[in-house]
Amino acid sequence: MATDWKTYLTTQGAVYEQERLKGFAKTPQALDENAVSVLSGHSFIKIDGTDRQKFLQGQISTHMLQLAAHHYRTGVACTPKGRMYTNFKIMDRGEDYLLTMNSGLTETTLETLKKYAVFFKVNLTNQDHLVLGLSGANIDTLLTKIFPDTSLPVQNEVIKVSGNGYLIKTPGIRTRYELWLHQDDLPLLWPELTKELIPAPEDFWELLNIESVIPELCQETIDKYIPQHLNQPSLGGVSFRKGCYTGQEIVTRMQNLGQQKSRCYWLSLKNAEQPDINTRLYNSDGKPVGEVIQRARNVENGNVELLAVIRIEAAESNAVFLDTEKSHQLQVHEIPYAIDTKAELQI
Repeated sequence: MATDWKTYLTTQGAVYEQERLKGFAKTPQALDENAVSVLSGHSFIKIDGTDRQKFLQGQISTHMLQLAAHHYRTGVACTPKGRMYTNFKIMDRGEDYLLTMNSGLTETTLETLKKYAVFFKVNLTNQDHLVLGLSGANIDTLLTKIFPDTSLPVQNEVIKVSGNGYLIKTPGIRTRYELWLHQDDLPLLWPELTKELIPAPEDFWELLNIESVIPELCQETIDKYIPQHLNQPSLGGVSFRKGCYTGQEIVTRMQNLGQQKSRCYWLSLKNAEQPDINTRLYNSDGKPVGEVIQRARNVENGNVELLAVIRIEAAESNAVFLDTEKSHQLQVHEIPYAIDTKAELQI
């Protein structure tokens, strides 16, 4: 986190614990409250150069030929064995691509892509940008008020706001947007945003992702999962019609064979501490059925909300436990979007 805007947020009531933004003097108490979440655990990579599209077409799951200027898509990048080392949103700014991802993935992503980049006219650099998550029951009305001269984006559009900011609509079961901006621009926009929106830490935004079953990798889960484990084809993060990219053969084979045994689900845990990432989960026979990949404390009821990659059969029977003694059973929620492997092959 850059010192300048961390210091600025401190003057605005931000509370830090060991360099991590924990909250503000006043934070949202309900998921429908109008909020601006500071996604302090995310960072950016810029990719430019004359070969940038060709280079990425052979490295990531996004169909780069279908990504129009001033639009964004999601995607993943895999090892030759089909295991993901990053997932991200990628924006075409016309003259370059801007990617945002969990900060724990940035170093590995840069190191891996640079191994292939030596054969192309491309540059990969870290960027001093920041993501703000904008959400709430009245978010459309409030954003129209905050940015009166701008239309709101739909689907994968990117709308430029306040000079060098970029506004995109984020998928989920609640209406949400992301605002990408340079760190230096935060003090210019923060006062206007917080007139209408309650500031929140990243955990609040993560709750919205968890209930929408929109998972992301972190440093602890690099190289552990194939895209299907994190529901990436169902979320539009994998194109099966784009041709070859690193790991593509294994990803496509899994999709075609239809033998997937695990995927990502939202689970709720009552009266318990937050489990660590990679904590194992068990079925009623005490056998391991999966692992935790994300977690956050629910601001409304105190539950721990989780995303976990678990066996489909365990999810369907709603028999998932935090320990072999079955002292903490988790509630498995339905995935709020369609899973259709044959239809996904046509994307």
